[in-house]
Amino acid sequence: MIIQDLSEQLIIDSLSDYLGNIETQRTREREYLLDFYEGVNIENYVGEYFASESLQQVPMFTQNLTRRVCKARGQAYKRPPRMKVDERYQDFADLQDLNSKRRQLEQTTFLLGTMGFRSLWNPRSNKVEYELLPFLEPLFLPGEKEPFGCIYAIENEGMSRLAKQEFIVWTADREGMPGKHFGIDANGDKFSFNEGDVNPYGILPVSFCHKYSPIRDFFVGGAEDVVRADLALSVAAMEISLCIRLGAIGVKFVTGVDDRSRISMGVDKILYLPEGANFGVTGPSASISDLILGAKYLVETTLNNNQLRVKFIDSHGNAESAEALRVQEIDNYSEVQANIEDTWRAWEHKRFEIDKRIIEVQTGQKLSDEYLVDFEEPQILSPSEEREMFTWLFQNKLATRKSYLMLKNPDMLPEDAEALLSEVDDSEAQPEQNRLLNRLQG
Repeated sequence: MIIQDLSEQLIIDSLSDYLGNIETQRTREREYLLDFYEGVNIENYVGEYFASESLQQVPMFTQNLTRRVCKARGQAYKRPPRMKVDERYQDFADLQDLNSKRRQLEQTTFLLGTMGFRSLWNPRSNKVEYELLPFLEPLFLPGEKEPFGCIYAIENEGMSRLAKQEFIVWTADREGMPGKHFGIDANGDKFSFNEGDVNPYGILPVSFCHKYSPIRDFFVGGAEDVVRADLALSVAAMEISLCIRLGAIGVKFVTGVDDRSRISMGVDKILYLPEGANFGVTGPSASISDLILGAKYLVETTLNNNQLRVKFIDSHGNAESAEALRVQEIDNYSEVQANIEDTWRAWEHKRFEIDKRIIEVQTGQKLSDEYLVDFEEPQILSPSEEREMFTWLFQNKLATRKSYLMLKNPDMLPEDAEALLSEVDDSEAQPEQNRLLNRLQG
């Protein structure tokens, strides 16, 4: 939304007009994508392709392909990156919340294409916390490519759902006018958070990230192809289930009977037909194996387009080898590296600048500008290759046993790794000591 005038009333009027059209096509599309990611309301989408009677024959069966793909593509924050930053920053930023939200952000950015990420101060914990914003409207000034503000919806306060949806507005300082921070309810009425509705930070406390650099529009495409494949897979699973059921019991039919005739049927009953009537059973015309092959092709094609592969069990019940799967995943390595450099490294610095400003305003402490972030290299090695790599690193004194333990368990503290290694060394030394004692005693 382009704001032509920075006067408060005109901003409110523009936002009120927007609220009247909040159910935009983009909002509905993003809700559709999130439904498949969260695995909710799927039966409603699948049900559009079947008569109600068919849905009553078999239970709904879904694979949640969407979430699996999003998690598979979310490799940049699979392990938290290492940060070189002012130590005071770590005292005032909830790093556990940050790491969790980073992973969610990467996955939902792949899903939706464009996401908002809000940094907010929690006065109870005296820390910066974080919030994902999948539904937002950026605000632009004429001629500017970066938003100077945004509006987003809130539906919950803590763990309680609000009776009516509310919308939060943030704008940054511009042209001698201080930035604003206020709310608008579903009726378009403004409510305040602080005196004068002033943005205390002067900057927009929301950072944005995109699946790829925008070309024509601020919002870019997401994983629509994955969601469509997920829907098609759920429909195919329903059809396969119906084929299995109908192939087992068949569809019974009777000819030569008028509408007034009543025929009693059951496994413990004898069927009596009037003269001239015929009884038969028909099964599905489609081959179950053909349906399964079609579903596999659909999934494999979609995942190929997203630099991923899928593991299926072959007809003999044997899974593909780990080596074959590793080779198949290698395309994703370069994609992860590109995403880190093109998207996440730049976003990290934008988010840090926002956090830094919030901390300085809330605590009065001036933090250092230094911020370096070191992402973990994507690991696509098989277990045997990983062991070979670390063996070479040990032999060439480029790694230690401690570094290996901490790589295998990112949550392990350095002192815990040292304690474990000491325990292992003690257990290995004990038999040797016993042998020496026995020799001396002998």
